[in-house]
Amino acid sequence: MRSNPVTEGAAAAHLSGARSPWASLWVRLRAALAGVRIQRRQRRLRLCETLSLGDKRLIALVEYENHRFLVAATPQRISLLQSLGPATDENPAPNPR
Repeated sequence: MRSNPVTEGAAAAHLSGARSPWASLWVRLRAALAGVRIQRRQRRLRLCETLSLGDKRLIALVEYENHRFLVAATPQRISLLQSLGPATDENPAPNPR
């Protein structure tokens, strides 16, 4: 069976011209946002590791702007136990899992 090119062309023109307002809005929105790139900012504060001591108490290794701190936390307070100095490439802080 042969198709009629005149009929097919008319149907294609009819479909492309009969866009809904939502389709038109979607096309314009995609065009406007085509150049937008979303980039997460680098966080300066990072919880590297925690050790639970039971009864809602813990010790944590915290890194802030490449400096590491050992802190203790209870429900009532957070205390700095020791400043561990800068994190270096040869001994980086472990990533939490």
